[in-house]
Amino acid sequence: MENDFPPYFKYWGKAKKDSEQPGADYHLLPYHCLDVAAVCYEWLDADTKLSGELSDYLAIPRAQFTSLMSLFMAMHDLGKFASAFQALFSNDSSKLILPNSRKCYDGRHYRHDRLGTWFWRKLRQQISEQCTEGKGLNRRQQKYLAKPLNIIMDCMLGHHGVPVELDEPGIEGFTESQNLSASEAFTLDLITLFQPEFTEVMIQNDSEWLAKLKQVSWHIAGIAVLCDWIGSDQVDFPYVSDEMPLDIYWQTARKQAKKALENKQLIRSFNVAPFLSVESSFGFSPTPLQSWAEKVEITDTPQLFILEDVTGAGKTEAALTLTHRLMQKGVASGFYFGLPTMATSNAMYKRVAEHYLSMYESVAKKPSIILAHGARDMNPLFQQTVITSGKDNSGYNAEDKTALAECHRWLADSRKKALLAPVGVGTIDQALLAVLPKRHQSLRLLGLHNKVIIFDEVHAADEYMFELLEGLLKLHLHQGGSVILLTATLPFKQRKKLVEIWQTASGNQVILPKKTSFSDFPLATHVAPGTENPVQEHTMPSREAVSRDVTVTFLHDQVSCIERIINTIESGHCVVWVRNSVDDALAAHSVLSVQMSNPDDCILFHSRFTLNDRNTIEAKVLNVFGKHAEAGSRAGKVLIATQVFQESLDADCDLMISDICPIDDLIQRAGRLHRHSRDKFGKFTPNKSDQRGQPELIVHAPNWTDNPSEEWVRKDFRNTSYVYPSAGRLWLGMRELLKLGSMRMPQDARKLIEAVYSDEGREQIPASLIAQEQQVIGDERARENQAFARKLNWETGYQITNRGRWEEDEVEINTRLSEREEVQVVLLNLDKQGQLNFWCEHKQHAIQLSTLKLARNKYADNLSPVPENYQAQLEQLQTKYPALKFTQCWIPEQDERFGYSPVSGFNQKIIKEGL
Repeated sequence: MENDFPPYFKYWGKAKKDSEQPGADYHLLPYHCLDVAAVCYEWLDADTKLSGELSDYLAIPRAQFTSLMSLFMAMHDLGKFASAFQALFSNDSSKLILPNSRKCYDGRHYRHDRLGTWFWRKLRQQISEQCTEGKGLNRRQQKYLAKPLNIIMDCMLGHHGVPVELDEPGIEGFTESQNLSASEAFTLDLITLFQPEFTEVMIQNDSEWLAKLKQVSWHIAGIAVLCDWIGSDQVDFPYVSDEMPLDIYWQTARKQAKKALENKQLIRSFNVAPFLSVESSFGFSPTPLQSWAEKVEITDTPQLFILEDVTGAGKTEAALTLTHRLMQKGVASGFYFGLPTMATSNAMYKRVAEHYLSMYESVAKKPSIILAHGARDMNPLFQQTVITSGKDNSGYNAEDKTALAECHRWLADSRKKALLAPVGVGTIDQALLAVLPKRHQSLRLLGLHNKVIIFDEVHAADEYMFELLEGLLKLHLHQGGSVILLTATLPFKQRKKLVEIWQTASGNQVILPKKTSFSDFPLATHVAPGTENPVQEHTMPSREAVSRDVTVTFLHDQVSCIERIINTIESGHCVVWVRNSVDDALAAHSVLSVQMSNPDDCILFHSRFTLNDRNTIEAKVLNVFGKHAEAGSRAGKVLIATQVFQESLDADCDLMISDICPIDDLIQRAGRLHRHSRDKFGKFTPNKSDQRGQPELIVHAPNWTDNPSEEWVRKDFRNTSYVYPSAGRLWLGMRELLKLGSMRMPQDARKLIEAVYSDEGREQIPASLIAQEQQVIGDERARENQAFARKLNWETGYQITNRGRWEEDEVEINTRLSEREEVQVVLLNLDKQGQLNFWCEHKQHAIQLSTLKLARNKYADNLSPVPENYQAQLEQLQTKYPALKFTQCWIPEQDERFGYSPVSGFNQKIIKEGL
């Protein structure tokens, strides 16, 4: 009976870690290959949007495209036919080959995906000839056909998230002759099973068509990664070691694949509810910006929206309104909401989560929404996207990670998982990584397909990120997506560049924006290339409640600031002091809190808290400074915060002090001053005018001088000079504020921004600060060039030569002008019995809630490692929580240099020198 089956049935593809586990010990290689192919087939067959767009773009009939992709997906693991790989597993079964390769398996440099390139090179011609048998192709046409087949196979072999390196002399040492014979028999039987057809254009050496194939190769690579992940899950595809004909197993695999895809919401479509109005969606009358969003004409082509209005004008709801209407138009099925930092994603998640279900018709199963970090407030109504069962029962080589292990690692980081959910809230960074050579880049790109991308506070992007944003905008337009950018303070030249980028990428004539005067604010810009009016600009009034005149005064030392705070809280008011660095915030908190009658009334809020403590502090901040805070809760309270306060937190204060900062940041911070209408006692009074008198913003800044020295900022504001290195721009902003004496919003918004960021403004920087400014501009250009050099070149297709070395994707891009790498650190502590636990114990999200983000070079690399006597306990935790293996762990109480507390967060201990 054994001889009735081809030799490829002697090869295993998946194997159990523990032979005691139920079921077959191994899964035959041809079956695993068909599992993955079946996922591809059922996905493309059901997702008419994705497969239709790809097949139409390539001018291949959809059925042919599905069959062709599935055939090549079934060859994704050709490298596992190598005897060196087969030697990684053995049992008592005589059914498997006895491998005897010259070289042992090398999972670091010659993984099975790279070994697959050798098999492909050996089999390519025969596969091509077999597929075209009887078609009468000459030698030249066969040569032409090799080009598209190589492009497609590069995608399949790159199913571990990066393009594979080409094979090289000596690689055959990992194989035996019987391996090639078995793989040859397998591929010929696959061709019989799938009956692929090649369209005429594939044999014509059409350079335009090949360019199109290279462009969509990035999407095909993403499909390969996800199909391999799903097809490797033993829960959905139980191991089978008994032989059966491929066509029989194929029918079983297809049924299993269809069920797996439905369970993971990858082929389930959700009907979009009709959009009626802002009032019916959100329960309140629309602001002018929201009114525009519900009425502007929406096309069925890729569109760019730039919404500029002051803080509190309702930009988020306007963006969700546009998104709902785009989804109703059929140009999107979901959206990704990107924020500049992780610190306030919870607040945005809450706002989006309360609304997004109303965008879909009511059904039993809801589309998923994923928060980009942590999940304490995750509503049980919102089902998290789960791509695999979470069980990885396979294991054969420590250096050759299984597909499921890679899947678990990727999904252990919910920042990444947010891109795959129908609705995601996260950072801009996670979306921008789709244009960089990082592992699983293709999966990010695939996750953004057919989504509206919404980016908040887009002005916060430095030149490095803006260059990446340009790449993402072009890419998203080419895959048919629309983008909504929100900002309160966008310089005109940045808006002009964004409008140009979108039109240039579409191949249409560039129409420049016309509204450039100071009075053209608030402003909505709608770019729809190919329409009669491709660039439409609409000015409008701002919401009356956020139109204000803020008095601006200056203090020049910390003592004066603290004195003013004490006087203010003694009169029953609340104060926020926004500092430019965590170290400055810690210093101010330590000095001020001891001078207050109740030190607990001084709250510290910055980015160096664990997610659990940050959630607690954020709740406390909103309880005191939030919209519905009681007057008694606010009286006498002080918040000392960093930039986390100014971004997307719906809070307000009676008096604000801000360290000097760029004018756009200062406008953003001032938006939290008298943000909500209150009476003179601090009671919230909706729909009434504020009774607290004219708001005052105190800027903590160097003494003004028309002729500053080059040490003007550095002398007394050293940390500020590190965070905001352009003293010239700080000087320009301060000069304009002194000239105006106040901020009238929205009237002065454009004037303030252009006074600093226009070319005319920068020409007025004092000579003493020019050298610094030139250094800053040089650094910005260097970062811009660095981003350009790192951006993927879509035209070359998915291959290893694209932009050189591919990297792991754990390192984040910083949203500010900074060279710092930041890493995730998980805090652990010891209980009274000396047992190792998470800093925050939680049934589902202990790791996320105990995580802290730190600069790698300055802090993370200098933390004390987990002591040797706790390593056994750490390994137990890692066994229970596999995601812990991929993070840095730290026990604060075991570290002599650094510490952590729920009140002050991460800090550097003051070590007293011995006498």
